[in-house]
Amino acid sequence: MSEKQDSELKMRFDLNVLQHLGLRMYTSLPAVVSEYVANAWDAWATEVEIEIPQDESMSPSYAITIEDNGRGMTKEEVNDEFLVVGRNRRQDEDKDYVEKDGRHRKVMGRKGIGKLAGFGIADKVQIRTCKEGRYVEFELDYGEMRDEAKKGKDATTTYRPTILDEGETNEASGTQIVLTNLDREKRPRAKYVRQRLARRFSVIGDDFEMEVNGTEVTGDERNLKERCEFLRTYEDEPIREGSEYTVDGWIGTLPKPTPDNVEGGVAVMARGKTAQKPITFGVAEGGTRGQMALQYLVGEVHADFLDDGQKDLIATHRNEVLWDKPVANELQDFLVAEIKEICSQWPEKRREEQMEEIRDEEPYQRYIKPLDDREQELADSFLGELAEKGDYDDDTLGEMASYVSSGVQQKSFQKLLEEIENSNISNTERLVELFDQYEVLDAMNSLRIVRGRFYAIQKFEELIEEGESNLKDLHGFISDNPWLIDPRWDYLDEELEVRKEIQKNFDTTDQPNRVGFISLGDADSIRLVDIRRTDYIIKKEDLDEFKDYIDFLRSISNMSPIDGRNVEGYIVASGAADARNVQSEIRRMKMDDMRIRTYDDIKDIARRSHQAFLDVFERKADRTESEMLQTYLRESEQIGLNEFSSGSV
Repeated sequence: MSEKQDSELKMRFDLNVLQHLGLRMYTSLPAVVSEYVANAWDAWATEVEIEIPQDESMSPSYAITIEDNGRGMTKEEVNDEFLVVGRNRRQDEDKDYVEKDGRHRKVMGRKGIGKLAGFGIADKVQIRTCKEGRYVEFELDYGEMRDEAKKGKDATTTYRPTILDEGETNEASGTQIVLTNLDREKRPRAKYVRQRLARRFSVIGDDFEMEVNGTEVTGDERNLKERCEFLRTYEDEPIREGSEYTVDGWIGTLPKPTPDNVEGGVAVMARGKTAQKPITFGVAEGGTRGQMALQYLVGEVHADFLDDGQKDLIATHRNEVLWDKPVANELQDFLVAEIKEICSQWPEKRREEQMEEIRDEEPYQRYIKPLDDREQELADSFLGELAEKGDYDDDTLGEMASYVSSGVQQKSFQKLLEEIENSNISNTERLVELFDQYEVLDAMNSLRIVRGRFYAIQKFEELIEEGESNLKDLHGFISDNPWLIDPRWDYLDEELEVRKEIQKNFDTTDQPNRVGFISLGDADSIRLVDIRRTDYIIKKEDLDEFKDYIDFLRSISNMSPIDGRNVEGYIVASGAADARNVQSEIRRMKMDDMRIRTYDDIKDIARRSHQAFLDVFERKADRTESEMLQTYLRESEQIGLNEFSSGSV
């Protein structure tokens, strides 16, 4: 039964604030939906249903719906609480929890801006909320809000949302959000949203259920803990000795590299919700093999102190920790140390684990087990090298165990293994002469790394194409994969202190066209990388500004954090202006170890380096006549690696 009322709804806002908090912070659908799910949790909902149509084409009428069975709101509460932009619920109510039937939930919301999240992807947000036998349905229209703001002279504007309907109802309490007029050309994938929501919330369970298109968001999709091969757990673990701040959770490595539907790295949670998307901090530890561990690394660390009553160490968009703040930087140091230790221990643990599997294989039991201790030791030494190398499936392990077990019984093969064991490992030519098969295994391992980079480059190209909507992801992706800028940068640590020095000494670092800085270092050099937006063209003033940054770092070369190392600079952008003074300056800067990399340059460099790798592998396959390597090369061709490297795609 509909019953119109005369009283109106009002929202006071600043258009600049609205654009910043709505349009710029929430540009991905999972992030937007997460804010409304968090509101449902705070309203003591036990069920949240999300509908993302999969059989409709994109149009103004395409609608995404988020509905919960929480407490809902009266019209007065809509006016006094929901429509108040920036309302700090915890401060206003003097408590950071909600209570029902003697039970408590920690409040997720804090800054009162989640209601604006929908404007990051949609022009219209319709809300229908029911409580105590009454309902009100109204619409927030971004276009109308913008027009209203232009009429007024004051910074703050009063906007009156359109009331679509209101009156009495027999419906149960709850709230429904409908997003329409989406700023998207492609239809969202429900499965992708479901998987991301699973990783963003640790409160999913019997008391808080979530569905996307009728499919439950389960702990299995979020909780990777049981799938880990090696696991480290934390319970009230101090982030440093004597610290009052503790964490719970776990970090581990999966048996295989993280699949496409799982974000690799360690997620940081606060109050049951993601405070930091999975991250590895650019850690490089344990050499080439230890670095491979990052491809398998996952984790979930709970740090509620990031968002307690006194502190809020999470960025406004609630998806990134403010790592440069006190306490947060202590947590970062703790996580970096843990990740480094896990990476350094991973190769040996993996070797031991896979050797146990190899010993259970029928060929090992049949041929190698009966051998004397010396022969077994020789065979285990070779198979251990194979196991430690990386992601070999059971069939490959079984084949190699059979190959070694049959050959080890021949005196010539035993002598060959002894010579390999006693040879100077740095004498590559001697090793090739002794054991072509060992070279084949090494080539296969390298080819697997090339495959992994191929997939990484595909992801990089996707991020470039998505542009504005994934700038932070692009920054993190380049940070975790510095070889994209220069293939020689295999394993460099990101040195945050260098970046902080720039930000502390210059007030020009925060610019709309800048994605951010990355500072990468090794024992000899520091590389400062200035990442600009994917459509930005470098101008003369940008070059002058960047030279100032590099000159400053060189001026403190004998001090921490430079510590006597060379300083190089790179600017990554869409391109540079054709003006003569710009091009001349770029040539001069190149002579002084400062270079421009365009996003197209990065893709071309990756193609050329991968083609060089493939050429080497093909020559090795021909020379060794290895059917195994030939097969692997054919598989690489089938997945498109050859076409990518040749530039035909």
